[in-house]
Amino acid sequence: MIQQWPHLEERFDFVEGRLEQLVPHPSCLLASVHACGILSDILAATAAEHGVPLAVVPCCHSRKPKVLEVASPYARELYEEIILGTKGSMPDLADRLDEARIVALMNAGLSVKEEFLPDLFHREGSDDIGIPDRRCVCKRSECLSNADSNEEGTNAPALRSIQHLAQISLLERFHVPCEDTKANRRLVSNLSGRAAADDRKAAAHNRNHAKSPQMDVSLWLPEEDNGLSEQALEELVRTEHNVDCTVKKLGSVYVSPSGRKAQAFRFRYNNNGEDRRIFPFDQAKRIHSELYEMIPEVFSGAECR
Repeated sequence: MIQQWPHLEERFDFVEGRLEQLVPHPSCLLASVHACGILSDILAATAAEHGVPLAVVPCCHSRKPKVLEVASPYARELYEEIILGTKGSMPDLADRLDEARIVALMNAGLSVKEEFLPDLFHREGSDDIGIPDRRCVCKRSECLSNADSNEEGTNAPALRSIQHLAQISLLERFHVPCEDTKANRRLVSNLSGRAAADDRKAAAHNRNHAKSPQMDVSLWLPEEDNGLSEQALEELVRTEHNVDCTVKKLGSVYVSPSGRKAQAFRFRYNNNGEDRRIFPFDQAKRIHSELYEMIPEVFSGAECR
């Protein structure tokens, strides 16, 4: 792509994520080739909801119930007729689903042009390998789209954002703004690349998607001072595992009926390397488990509860 259009090199970034994490804007074109199954429906619903231009080549049309979860409200009845209202085989499934997508876009105030790909793309047996035979291009028409209209009493359906499909907590931490501004291009550039994608995957596995996992431990305290402190516990983790760790007391000292004292501590594991920004939960869990054996050995009289 860059070889074909070298002037776009400074504006080209590859960001791995979900379609629902896009924040569309009319200044950007949503484009997709081989948007398999419901991906084409998500794109059509997104373009209709936000009133943005779209170019899509769909493939692998599906009648699975999941299609209704992403179907645009602007063509809900058509989708329901296809998925729920028709029994048995449907030889014209591709035509009917594409029609529903087009109707959704048009009902949202977008002008739509449907084109069939040239015959030169089709070799003998192409139907067997799933080469799509059409593309759909839409753009803003003179009439208002749902994104523009603030008038009451319009025929636009009540919309639930397509972004509800992704986890809200993840969307709050990661979204891809499509508005063509310098600030947004800089943000997208920071999100691009394999390292950033790996960091997001690591964070997704962490509790509450935290970059620095937190885990607690409760200790029976020794009767005499043996040097056990927050700073000493931090140094133990750094020395044994070369990991930056912050330790803080949780609440006040607990005194049991027998007079034995206990204190809870919270360990926050941070990555002190420059190559990664996310500390993996599995690594933190392994280190934390080892602490249960190490603490009584290092701090005489202390015992994990």
